[in-house]
Amino acid sequence: MALKFGFWSEQETQVGQSYARRLHELVDEVRLAEKVGFDCVALSEQHVALGGISSSAPEVVYGYLAAVTSRVKLRSAVTLMPQRINHALRSAERLAVTDILSHGRMEFYGGRANTTIAMRAFNVDPAETLAQMEEGIALLRRSMREDIFTFEGKYYQIPPRQLVPKPVQKPYPVIGIAATSERSHNWAGSEGLAVMSHSIYQGWEIQKKLLTAYRKAWKRDEQGPLDRPRVGIPLFFGIGPTDQKAKEDYAEPLMHYARISTDAYPRLAKLADDYSYMSESVPSMERAGRDWDYLLNQSATTVCGSPDTVIRQIEQYEALGVDEVLLHLDSVPHHKIMEAIDMVGRYVIPHFNDKNNIVRPTEEILDTIRAMRPQNSGSSKKAV
Repeated sequence: MALKFGFWSEQETQVGQSYARRLHELVDEVRLAEKVGFDCVALSEQHVALGGISSSAPEVVYGYLAAVTSRVKLRSAVTLMPQRINHALRSAERLAVTDILSHGRMEFYGGRANTTIAMRAFNVDPAETLAQMEEGIALLRRSMREDIFTFEGKYYQIPPRQLVPKPVQKPYPVIGIAATSERSHNWAGSEGLAVMSHSIYQGWEIQKKLLTAYRKAWKRDEQGPLDRPRVGIPLFFGIGPTDQKAKEDYAEPLMHYARISTDAYPRLAKLADDYSYMSESVPSMERAGRDWDYLLNQSATTVCGSPDTVIRQIEQYEALGVDEVLLHLDSVPHHKIMEAIDMVGRYVIPHFNDKNNIVRPTEEILDTIRAMRPQNSGSSKKAV
């Protein structure tokens, strides 16, 4: 099965630039991504965020994108599942409506929230986010799968009701979670969910361990849409005509993102037992924010270089058996993102998915032709 490519954005806006303009730029980026061959568009959900990240209402953006795209999958990556941020039944309603408007192109990935600034803004208790995510996804699936449903849990108690309308995709769209702990990988596998896996910059061995845990725990949900495990890995990404140019354009933005995106993790590790595992990754997170070589080559999170280098790097993730890579194209100005999308579509995606349509050197083709001729044909080397 060919490796899938996703365009992943948090709508990051550069200092001095307009949030409003950035949102319209995102639409242009998505349309180009679809045109050049990306398989899905994944939008983050972040609230009252610092540092320029402004994807506060991706569910609104999906409705707009459904009208201006025709092929690419539209994925929440992720919808935050704490009850005070998104009631699970409202998430089911929004998912169903956008699935209808997009003619069956929605995918839903949930997450528990990983910033204290958002949790405090919505009065979310960090000790409850994991349980609320798991219960919320159970409600989400039941409401879409069953005609009239009921639900009795710790956080949700719903008498007999009907989800109106229901999604186009039956029994429901692909559902997954973002997972960084071994526990969440195990849970996703046991529930027959897809997973967007991340090692929190801890490197290749930890990433392999997490994927092994997920696959080992996998158990098909006979009432769900997936018949096999589905693994996606988000990759922080940069590309340029040469390795040096890519480094010049992307090294500092990517290290800066590593610093700001994990800033809350040490605090979270102290606030609730369910987040305590994050303390183990603190040294790796700190190193990723200041050591370019570690970030690029050892953290198992980042891809950056010329098209040829990027291809070799992505092949390492393909060797892990992942089904898709989600390229985080953000942290640089809009024109650089558009250039990156074009280069990925021109050079990278065809290498993995359309190799027989890539122009190769004439001598390479002739050598193959000559090698395929009968050895006793007596024809000259130059003959074709």
